[in-house]
Amino acid sequence: MTTAEPTGLSDVARLSRQPAGGAGPGPKGRRTRQRLLDEVERRCLAAPYLTVAVADVARAVNTSPGTFYHYFPDLPSAVAEVAERHMEQFEQVTALAAALVRQDGAPDPCERFVRAFYDFWGERRGLLETIVLASRDEDPRVFRVLLGAMKRLTHVLSVAVVDGHPVGLAGSLVMMLAMSAARREGFARDGAPLDELIRSQAQIIHLGMAGARSTN
Repeated sequence: MTTAEPTGLSDVARLSRQPAGGAGPGPKGRRTRQRLLDEVERRCLAAPYLTVAVADVARAVNTSPGTFYHYFPDLPSAVAEVAERHMEQFEQVTALAAALVRQDGAPDPCERFVRAFYDFWGERRGLLETIVLASRDEDPRVFRVLLGAMKRLTHVLSVAVVDGHPVGLAGSLVMMLAMSAARREGFARDGAPLDELIRSQAQIIHLGMAGARSTN
């Protein structure tokens, strides 16, 4: 009995599932590969993937860098697979954005959406920092997965923009969320605790999406 190929994977992530030798791994090989992937995931959720070293990943699971490269062409391919797994879960946040669009950007749905955004990235700080650093010369196999999720979110929010350029405004709101979620501790040190930050940004989104309606 064969295992069905997961859906939603990019070509890069799909190819990274094949060992360098070309043949599919047996049960032991699949376990080793999964242990390596789990360790990459543990590390890149906590810090940007550029701080992750193959040698450290291999050592943590009691194997060698050569074994890592048997299952993955390189580190970015493994990180891209991790990122895709988490971006599938990000669709729950995007669904909340779609819900507030249907409710004309009402205040309560806006706050639920912003809080869900912060909760999601609070557990994935390393991936979020990869997005924030995406303007630098990073491997596109990694951050294009993350940026793809932000683009989908921008598209969903843009539908509700009634005053101003839809993509320009929606994209600015998404960037505001991503940048500030990455700096949440800094806001707290500056006197803006998380709950107040969330409420403030929910208010900005409400005004950006529904301001024209509320003044009519």
